[in-house]
Amino acid sequence: MKKLDQNLVILGCIIVFLNSLMLRWPIFGLVSLILLPLLATTLTKQTGKNYLAKLFYIVILLFLWLPFSALSFGLERLNQVALSLPLSAWIFTNRRIILGIGLLIFLVLYYLALRSFLGIIPYFTTSASLKETLKQSFSKTKHHFWHYAKYIVLGGASLWGVDLLGLWATTLVTTQSVAIIYAVSFWTLKQILLLSLVFWSIKSELISRPAVALPANWKKWGAGVLVLLALGIQVNLAHKALNVDQGTLPLVISHRGVDGKNGVQNTLPALDKTTHAAKPAYVELDIQETADRRFVVSHDENLRKLAHKNLVIADNSLEQLTQVKLKENGHVAYVTSFDSYLKQAQKLKQPLLVELKINQGTGKKFSEYFCELYGKKLAKRDAVHSMDLAAINELKQRLPKMQAGYILPFNLFSLAENKADFYSLEYKTATKNFIQTAHANGKKVYLWTINSPKQALMAWVLGADGVITDVPSKIEKSLADRSSKTYLKANLKLYLKGMI
Repeated sequence: MKKLDQNLVILGCIIVFLNSLMLRWPIFGLVSLILLPLLATTLTKQTGKNYLAKLFYIVILLFLWLPFSALSFGLERLNQVALSLPLSAWIFTNRRIILGIGLLIFLVLYYLALRSFLGIIPYFTTSASLKETLKQSFSKTKHHFWHYAKYIVLGGASLWGVDLLGLWATTLVTTQSVAIIYAVSFWTLKQILLLSLVFWSIKSELISRPAVALPANWKKWGAGVLVLLALGIQVNLAHKALNVDQGTLPLVISHRGVDGKNGVQNTLPALDKTTHAAKPAYVELDIQETADRRFVVSHDENLRKLAHKNLVIADNSLEQLTQVKLKENGHVAYVTSFDSYLKQAQKLKQPLLVELKINQGTGKKFSEYFCELYGKKLAKRDAVHSMDLAAINELKQRLPKMQAGYILPFNLFSLAENKADFYSLEYKTATKNFIQTAHANGKKVYLWTINSPKQALMAWVLGADGVITDVPSKIEKSLADRSSKTYLKANLKLYLKGMI
């Protein structure tokens, strides 16, 4: 075998091993990144090179393929990092701005990476300096940006195609043993394809054949040992993830008190119909504070959408608002006071999950005021949740028996210790690791808004304690019809998504 080919095989085996290690212990992703420049020095004998410059080029190479590699810091990895509550709240509040800036930075960095990556091989195999190799790479890619970008675009598209095919094929799996074998095989195939695409994209620059500065025996057996260790880690991970009990079905919670299109959201007629037809574990509703410091049931601060009038709730009294007619899905109903809604729910013996809408129009000491009015009534069997964690903490301090939750519009990082009893999380960013961490801290997790049987199944597999849905009858039926084989296939699909 040519020396250059030996180098590529050894480097590929090292990357496969580190990739596997990353899935098992994410902290090793950072450690391996720090050590890779030292490893490159050992392999190429370029000991006189600057360490930071080598690290720069290693990051360039990883960054180009980051979206397609298990070395990427996906949600499952980020969930293991706990953020302070003030920082988490700041991120949630400014999420749109942060997302926009983050996307812009990513595109700029990706452009610079594509312009720089042709200098990777010359820098590690010749005596050229960082400045010289960067200048050379920028010169080669000038006016040819899209020519080199096609490797990434085509390679990424092919990998995503394999991912989709792999996820589809999970429907053929029927036993846990087969699921474990399938997961390990899929991971192995993904590594082979990924490394092939990386080497293909830099093949034109592999002009020299530096010897590998390692003992002959290491060359012969080292690569094989690394691959076997990587496979062993994958078997362990797959067995741990797929050989699990399916647990209990999540509670079904009616979102805004409706069951499909049976009425106007957050109104008494819809509450009556939903309670009798779906019998949900909770009916979730939203309350807003009026100008005279009373409460009405409404999701929006302005009634423009349902009343077709420019009416800001915080600027109007309870009496004025309860005269407003609402229309939705062919139904008509009036704005409902929270007192009336709560009284009717108690009559129906229907537990409520009350979302506290705390906005600019809300009066001072909201938590204290709300607790005085409704704390003891709701503490018996109902629950509250809010995007304002400070309000939830204060409610728990004043009334410890109150079931209170923190609403998360998305999930990136694990949260620091707080007084919430549960989290209400937007399902698109939910991960098994986040839910397991929440359970370990004694907190439940409800996912919203789950409106399809497929989403409900995934919520079950993730380990969610409840699902908040606009169609509770439909979701209850779909969950009741699920079998252990269905759970196994969905769990396998979820596991594969974690490595995509």
